[in-house]
Amino acid sequence: MRKLLLILASAILLVALSLRAYFAVIPPPEPTLHKTLAEILPDKLPGWSIEEFDMAESPESSARISQFLNFDDAIFRVYQYGNSFVGLYIAHWTPGKASYRWAGAHTPDTGWLLNGWKRLDRQYAIPFEGNGRMFSNAEFGIYEKDGSAQNVYFWHLVGGKPFGYKQKGVPNIFGALLDIKTYGLKLRQEQFFIRLPSNQSIAELRKLPGFSEILDGLAEIGLAQDPPTETNTL
Repeated sequence: MRKLLLILASAILLVALSLRAYFAVIPPPEPTLHKTLAEILPDKLPGWSIEEFDMAESPESSARISQFLNFDDAIFRVYQYGNSFVGLYIAHWTPGKASYRWAGAHTPDTGWLLNGWKRLDRQYAIPFEGNGRMFSNAEFGIYEKDGSAQNVYFWHLVGGKPFGYKQKGVPNIFGALLDIKTYGLKLRQEQFFIRLPSNQSIAELRKLPGFSEILDGLAEIGLAQDPPTETNTL
């Protein structure tokens, strides 16, 4: 048994050293984001009030965790129109900055629930449309705290494609190996984590003037998969 463990440990060490050598020789890909998130997302909308927050004030974060996540850029805004609000939380990592599993770990399914929220509904990889175009499939959940519920759409993009949540909240000790199986040696791709919560449904949000501009900003950072058409549906 000890011999088998020694062989296994040696094999893991050899793989780790090989990957380190490979990454030292092969440079990561160039990032696609060439403007700040604050420049891309609207900071003025007629009839809306817009408030900026520190990332550490988000339900899934804290000052310690935000610092540890080591974002290259991030934004946390709340857009208010009458009694309706839309939150916008986006974190960006340049290629090779963070592991896929760690960057995607601060979801409402982890951070929100640990901070006293209750999950009422959860759907995986559902279609999302807006401004006449298809966006990447979204994760969706309804979360409640202190009698107030929010409809939350969120995405973790890896190399422009949604990172799957097939384990559905159950930690997988072989996560890193599954990433290698899925991505091969493409383990240093650009990443975005995007969260869009609201006290309204998407059907109600699409009726609000200016909401389309928020979606345009999300499309610009790579969330939309198709060019816009003449239709305007969500």
